[in-house]
Amino acid sequence: MDTGDQKSRGERERARSAEARSVRADAREADANERAVMADAREADADAREVTADKRKVNADLREVVADARGVEADAREVDADARELLADVRQADAASQARHVEERMRAADERAVAAELRLAEANVHMQAAKEHLIAAANQTATADHRTEDAERLMSFADEQLVVAAAKLAEATSDSEEYQRALHHYTQLVRHRMANPLQVIVGAAATLRARTDLPIDEHLALLDVIVKEAVVLERICLAPKIMDPSEDTLDPTPTLREG
Repeated sequence: MDTGDQKSRGERERARSAEARSVRADAREADANERAVMADAREADADAREVTADKRKVNADLREVVADARGVEADAREVDADARELLADVRQADAASQARHVEERMRAADERAVAAELRLAEANVHMQAAKEHLIAAANQTATADHRTEDAERLMSFADEQLVVAAAKLAEATSDSEEYQRALHHYTQLVRHRMANPLQVIVGAAATLRARTDLPIDEHLALLDVIVKEAVVLERICLAPKIMDPSEDTLDPTPTLREG
């Protein structure tokens, strides 16, 4: 493994970490969307209950209007009966003695007829208001149904986003665990392979420091040994390879999914 591979691996790891953070952020956003959808659903349910209350009020108004209409009809029948009674009284009584009484009863009948017409007009007004309430209730019901459908669609979308976010988070977690495993194996392999070169380097350096009177050829030979073992250490660190059966269980290279 050369310096370029190390940099590339580091960049991939940072990209995986950034993707994991992005996935967690998506999961939080999806959760927030789900809570907003649930709030919309509760609001739509409240609207539906309000519409139900309006319908009940309209039904009560209709029943009151029907009762008023029946009262008006009864008054009309009563007025008709009074008129008939008056005619019967006129036929049976003396015209001169009963005329004044008949006129009074006719005036009373007219007043009751006027009152009946007023009540009928009021009943018509109530009927019109009831129709308007019914139309408004139907419109509110349609709006509540539409908002409920929107809430269900948003809930479904939020569930899909949560599933995608969970899958991405699981993938990022798996890649991170694989990278940590490879790094651990790499550390074990490097430590295992660095002991002998380090001993040689330390021994040669200690000899050079202690023996300042060494001949030049021995001095150069020890320096060559130090350089050679340093190259071995560099190769071990940058491109560790399995060279001993005891190292067969180690795998310093991570196996990551291609994004």
